[in-house]
Amino acid sequence: MKSDLTSGSTAPGDRTQGLRTVTTPRRFGSSLALIPRLRPRRARKVGRGMLWFAVTWLTLLILAAVFADLIPGLPSYEEKIGSFAQPPDGTIGGLLGTDGVGRSNLARIIYGARVSLTIAIVSTLIGLTIGLIVGMIGGYYRRGAEAAANVIANTLSALPPLLLLLALVSAIGASLFGITIALGVVIADLYIRVTKGAVIASSSREYVLAARALGAGDIRIMTREILPNLVPVLGSIIPMAMAIMIVVEGSLSFLGYGIPAPTPSWGGMIAAGADIMRQFPLVIMWPVLTLFLTVLSFNTVGDYLSSRTDVREGKL
Repeated sequence: MKSDLTSGSTAPGDRTQGLRTVTTPRRFGSSLALIPRLRPRRARKVGRGMLWFAVTWLTLLILAAVFADLIPGLPSYEEKIGSFAQPPDGTIGGLLGTDGVGRSNLARIIYGARVSLTIAIVSTLIGLTIGLIVGMIGGYYRRGAEAAANVIANTLSALPPLLLLLALVSAIGASLFGITIALGVVIADLYIRVTKGAVIASSSREYVLAARALGAGDIRIMTREILPNLVPVLGSIIPMAMAIMIVVEGSLSFLGYGIPAPTPSWGGMIAAGADIMRQFPLVIMWPVLTLFLTVLSFNTVGDYLSSRTDVREGKL
């Protein structure tokens, strides 16, 4: 007589393998199947909603900054439209109230976005250019070139970023040009390390070896074979680096080393309203909220690009 463990009928969800019984839920309507499926879908919906919010906010902010002069009813950032710290009203200029001098908060936030976005984009491009050149040369040629790239990256990262920024800004000048150059130099070590590591990993790939066997030169290999494969990796870092640049620029302006007045900047608006924020909290709330939403949006886009890069690399 055979044992029930090796013969006979079994439950719909049971698999019999010799003396071992493995139970697996087959009905997708059961609670065991539903619980693990609801959470990823809900997380994806929340993540997709955050991504759309981030893209929408950044799009509106960029359009407002670029076409600020064409917005009907928007006053100049230097024009006084009301009294001291006036609350919001129904006009375009007074939609967010006025600052401590009577100027439009909305106008100064929009024109300040020009400064913040310009510094973030240009300084990121400067750091990216330095990182690509130094990192690709060090990662491709190795030996002495790699040692030199490591020295540059380690030197930049060893110095306190704030002190290095203050020294560069003091030497170049507290202007849009000086702050942009200083931030680009400070962020370059990140791109040097990422680029060098990615180039070292790509140098042993089949397509690089095939191009070298066909007689392609070093410049062609680096620009035509390796560089396109660095775009996804570096592209996921750029939005986060831009968020860091916006925060650092705001910190410099708050400390008094930012864009000189009367040119508006978010950090300068926060510093100007710090003395009266207890009596008039709206004066400082609007630039803080704008800075927060912008940094959050850049980080959200960066996280999305990073997840897409990880999926692509996992499929290679």
